[in-house]
Amino acid sequence: MLNGVKNVVLDLDGTLYNKRGLARRMVRRLWWSLPLLAVDRLAKGAGWRWVVRTRWYRRIYLPTMVRMIGEGCSAREEVLQFISECRRKQIPMAVYSDYAFVPEKLRVLGIDAEQFALLIDSPTLGARKPSREAALQLLDMLHAEPETTLFVGDRDDTDGETARLVGAKFMLVN
Repeated sequence: MLNGVKNVVLDLDGTLYNKRGLARRMVRRLWWSLPLLAVDRLAKGAGWRWVVRTRWYRRIYLPTMVRMIGEGCSAREEVLQFISECRRKQIPMAVYSDYAFVPEKLRVLGIDAEQFALLIDSPTLGARKPSREAALQLLDMLHAEPETTLFVGDRDDTDGETARLVGAKFMLVN
């Protein structure tokens, strides 16, 4: 699969670890914060609504997600072996997530962030997957050409479609 590949872009959530049951555990852990979302829906002013949503997401949701990943998830062995193979062949790798806190998630999974040329998330790129513009920004930051880049992900509708939108290869992780 690495023949002709000069760069690899790995999805994080669901690809580097199995996220089965994570959403259910997150709801159980975050039930107390749901009134903040209800207040957000009642708000009519766009500025106030954005502050509430951002505050909840960055201060409550994401730190809880990182804790829950650390408590109940582990890195997929086959993906760790794939990363080792890429390192052995000196293929630059990036981690591309739809969610922020990429270095923190890698840390709780026991994955060294230093082995990646780029850690990036959709909020930084301005659009969630699949987005042609965001993927092109990522490839530019990685100094990569689409035709020699392999995207690796657990969802064909997001990760695979992102690869197809820019003409890159795709490998599905089940």
